[in-house]
Amino acid sequence: MGIRFGEPLEDQRFRVAYSFEQMQRKGMLSGDNQVSPSDVLNGSYNPYDRTPRRLEVTAHTVQLAYAPHPRATLVVEVPFLMKKLRTRDAVGHVTQEQTQGVGDIGFALVVPFIRKGNERSQVHIGFDIPTGSIRRGGDETRLPFDSQIGNGSYDFEWGWTYRGELDWFSWGGQATGRHPLDRNDLHYRVGSRFELTGWGAVQLPAGMSSSLRVGWQKQNNTRVPSGDFVAETITDPSDNPKKRGGYQFTVSPGLTVELPQLGNQRVAVEFDIPVYQNLDGPQLKEKWSVKAGWQWGF
Repeated sequence: MGIRFGEPLEDQRFRVAYSFEQMQRKGMLSGDNQVSPSDVLNGSYNPYDRTPRRLEVTAHTVQLAYAPHPRATLVVEVPFLMKKLRTRDAVGHVTQEQTQGVGDIGFALVVPFIRKGNERSQVHIGFDIPTGSIRRGGDETRLPFDSQIGNGSYDFEWGWTYRGELDWFSWGGQATGRHPLDRNDLHYRVGSRFELTGWGAVQLPAGMSSSLRVGWQKQNNTRVPSGDFVAETITDPSDNPKKRGGYQFTVSPGLTVELPQLGNQRVAVEFDIPVYQNLDGPQLKEKWSVKAGWQWGF
């Protein structure tokens, strides 16, 4: 479930898919060190007037894929996001901001690359268009970075995927990158993101398979023009563009069930468990995430 465009449509013409994902960030890190709320509000970091306490993100994504040719699969993704950000000020007052809406809509082309026996690879390129909001609906002011539904700019994505299988065992790896192409209308650009992951899966009875995936993700800091977001005016560390980056390692067990009796349908679930994080903080750390989905190829 955690693989981007894991399979091209070489033997089918259409695929419909839906996924549900939930992620929680809670607790603060600076580097790989724990940071308490009192350190953020009264310590040596700025100090700040407010500190984030928890971020919950829920995503519903619909994906449609079409193969006009066995060596070309076209994909469109439409995400619907809901974000809940809880913050606390220096006197203990807690506030929660909720935003929701359609995120940035993505388009991609997936092309099989090299095939040799039971091994194969593919490449993909994609573009996201800025349909997700970065402003509040009422007064059109900027939403906090953690509450934004999109990033306000066109993104370019690339990826290479390798897969192999032998009898009851399969394995693979993927490298991806995502890069905003320009500044948004609020004059900043979200940092690039890079991911590397590898996995192995074992077939089980009754059409099931279990998998274990390990991953590395690096997020660069947000880039802003000189003079914007002056440090003295930032009251919350999550609104500091220089505190958006970092990297983490995750371990992700998963389970997939094939449903051939329903016409090549499949359901799957995967849990992401961060095992190490090093963040440009203070910054909220990821606690866990889960992604479940269904797809039907025909």
